Amino acid sequence: MAPGTQNGSEKAHLDTVDTTDEVKPFIVGESKKDSEFGAPKDVYNAVYFIMLLHGIGCLMPWNMFITIAGKYFVGYKMLERTDNGTLVETYYSTEFFGFLGMFSQLPNLLLNLINIFVRMRGGLKPRIAISLCIVGAVCIFTMCFIFVDSNTWVFGFFVMTMFSVAILNGANGVYQNSIYGVASAFPPKFTNAILIGNNICGTFVSIISILTILLSDDVRFAALFYFLVAFFTIVACLVSFFMLERFDFYVYYARKANQKNGDEEGQQQEEEHISMERYAEVLKQAWPQMFNVFCIFFVTLSIFPTIQVDIKLYREDGVYDFFIPQKLYEAITTFLLFNVCATIGSTLANSYQWPNPKTLWIPVVLRLLLIPAFMFCNFRPAVRTWKVFFYNEWIFIVLSIIMAVSSGYLSSMGMMFAPHVVEPKNSRIAGMMAAFFLIFGVCCGILNTFVIGSVIEW
Repeated sequence: MAPGTQNGSEKAHLDTVDTTDEVKPFIVGESKKDSEFGAPKDVYNAVYFIMLLHGIGCLMPWNMFITIAGKYFVGYKMLERTDNGTLVETYYSTEFFGFLGMFSQLPNLLLNLINIFVRMRGGLKPRIAISLCIVGAVCIFTMCFIFVDSNTWVFGFFVMTMFSVAILNGANGVYQNSIYGVASAFPPKFTNAILIGNNICGTFVSIISILTILLSDDVRFAALFYFLVAFFTIVACLVSFFMLERFDFYVYYARKANQKNGDEEGQQQEEEHISMERYAEVLKQAWPQMFNVFCIFFVTLSIFPTIQVDIKLYREDGVYDFFIPQKLYEAITTFLLFNVCATIGSTLANSYQWPNPKTLWIPVVLRLLLIPAFMFCNFRPAVRTWKVFFYNEWIFIVLSIIMAVSSGYLSSMGMMFAPHVVEPKNSRIAGMMAAFFLIFGVCCGILNTFVIGSVIEW
């Protein structure tokens, strides 16, 4: 099948989704345009760009946190001041990233799962608003301690940091899961806007990281800048969230989604008593897309960034001679390259949707081959026992481009398909389930990096 084509019935289903059943967007209003004239235009693509902004907001605080963590937390805040005034490493600095992964991903995953099943009056509106306020509060809380000397009470600061990380990622899990639920009521490209926003966020943070390496030696002011950007991004997301009801395009889909269920109060009562059979029905219909989303992010996070940052440039004489400055090699070939290429892949999915939902699993499963391919590069040369097959850095770069573009493209396809391969009344549940499997794939991919690290040393 040629790119951009689909099975006729599937294509029609994706393009003309009927959301007149039980799918409930978070705000209900009266449209100025009668539905008999069709959906009003998304003027200036305002709703689309708001979804894209929320894609950026989903990841901005956490991306800023982990990007500055090495210099700020490990290399500064978690060091202990001795009696003679020198700063020395502590257990909390050397093991910081291990604890960071545990305290971040587990709350994120658990709150994603709980958010699917727990119903509350008002739909997704209070969840998103409260989650954004919590994330913003954590950003402010973190900034309050930037200029506070923590080197004399490292353990207390470590516990406080892990506590704030758990709260940040728990709230962010609810926010991310809910915003995918919101987008599922719109045409598929609005779900993809969130993924494009995710990748744009990564690209922006990568550029900030490079500029910080080049321009700033003061880690405190760098940290302040990072968290200020994260905070104002969250504020922009919160404001734009409440602006949605001003757009006829949004109101049309909100009204359309509620037509069959009658008044808002009656639907909220029904939504609060969704049976487990309905969740099982959604999973039965959409499990191939859930698997696709899981597998895509499992492969991506198994490779990026853990394997990639440990693939070293090889020269027989040991002299660095690549055209990218050595101090920027990792930032450009791993982080910036991945995020730019993933953004390109996600953007392509708006125009070209191939393969179709039934055959998407084929390229998704084939991507598993990328894991051994990267392992056969010059990965951890000092400790590996396996033979290196790919010494050339350009092979590594080409593999990185393939991995990133396919990650952006295929993940967009899976996330767009998931809400639209089920009955319209179940599209929001399917969208939220897909968001859970996204995070589940991320968590399993991160855990798989430990397996890969052990296997390479056998």
